[in-house]
Amino acid sequence: LHDGISFEQLGKRAVVLCTEPFEVTVRNIARMLGLPDYPFVRLEHPIGSRTPPEIKILAEAAYNQALPILMEPEGS
Repeated sequence: LHDGISFEQLGKRAVVLCTEPFEVTVRNIARMLGLPDYPFVRLEHPIGSRTPPEIKILAEAAYNQALPILMEPEGS
């Protein structure tokens, strides 16, 4: 999350990926950094034990969530 926010502050679009168990932590960190509405991609957990076909499905879900974040006008 810190890296994503740092990139954004440097004018570079970024997408943060987060699995479900870490969503509360990501939201709390974003709030502590003054960005309570910081958008991020939420994925099913776990990732490491998935098969390649399952990873492909997760990647497609991540892409579908990430694209609107990346296409959002700066400052929105």
